[in-house]
This record gives sequence, C-alpha cells and structure tokens, in this order.
Amino acid sequence: MKSTIYDIEVQFQHQTEAAVCVRATEDGEDIWLPKSRCEIYPQTPVRGQFVTLTSDEQTLTEKGLV
Repeated sequence: MKSTIYDIEVQFQHQTEAAVCVRATEDGEDIWLPKSRCEIYPQTPVRGQFVTLTSDEQTLTEKGLV
C-alpha cells in the first residue's frame, strides 16, 4: 500500500533525540511525533518558529494534523 507524504507548516516547540514536539497553531496543544516517522525543516529551529513538517498521511492523521 502506497502512503501519501505531506508537507505541513507547524509551530516548533521542542525536540529530543527520538521525537519532535510541534503545535498546529500558536495556542494549540503540544503534539509529539517520533523522528523515525517525520522530518522537520529547518533541522535546528528555535522554539516558536514555524517549520515544515514532512510525514506520511497515517502519522499526521493519527496525530490530528490533517
């Protein structure tokens, strides 16, 4: 089964070695995604910066981002 990949704009909050924390909106809830299932650009953002998050449709749907 082929998965659709999306690029979406989210607000960066924090990251660890294994995961990244973002918000869909400035006042939204924190959403954690495993880095093994997504990428962010730029790779070293600052808190509050809007970044591009690339991930598959299933992951984004599970996290409520699409």
